[in-house]
Amino acid sequence: MAHLKKREIIILAIAAIFVLYAAYVYLIADRHKGEKAATGNSPAKIESVVSGVGDELTRNKLSDFDHYVITRSQAAWGKTPFLKKDLYRAWLAKDSKGKDGIAAAPIIYSGYVDTGRSKLAVLNGIEYRIGEELKEEGFVLKKIMSSKVVIFDKRAGSNLEIPLQE
Repeated sequence: MAHLKKREIIILAIAAIFVLYAAYVYLIADRHKGEKAATGNSPAKIESVVSGVGDELTRNKLSDFDHYVITRSQAAWGKTPFLKKDLYRAWLAKDSKGKDGIAAAPIIYSGYVDTGRSKLAVLNGIEYRIGEELKEEGFVLKKIMSSKVVIFDKRAGSNLEIPLQE
C-alpha cells in the first residue's frame, strides 16, 4: 500500500469504527432483543404522573391577551395595509406640481447600490445605471450619488435633483 496522507488515515479509521459498530449491532445486541424487563409500575405511580401532567396543563393556561392575539392572527384581513403602486403613482402625480402648474413626472429615488465598478439607482422600483433612459418618457439618468440623483429632463432641457427617500 502506498504512503497514506493524514486525511485518508482519518477517513479509514472512521469507516472501521462504523464497521465495528455494525458488527456489534447485528451480532451481539441482537441476542438481547427478545428479552423483556419487568416494569413493576404500580397504579399509584401512574396516577401521580397523570395528576402532575394535569396540574402542569392548568398552570400554563393562556391569558386573555394571548387568546385575543391568537384569534386575531387567524382572522382574515378586511383590506390590505399595503399601498398599491398604481394608486400611489396616481396620488403622487396629482399631488406633485412642477413649475407653472405643469405636472412633474413622479420619480422616487428609493435605493442606491455601489459595487465599486458601477453604481445603480432605484427609481420608481426599477434599477438604472448612469446614461439610461427612464421608463417615464423624456428623462435620462445623468448622475448617481448616495444622497441624490441628477436626472436630465429632455422636454424642459434642465436637470432635476431628486433626494433619496428613506
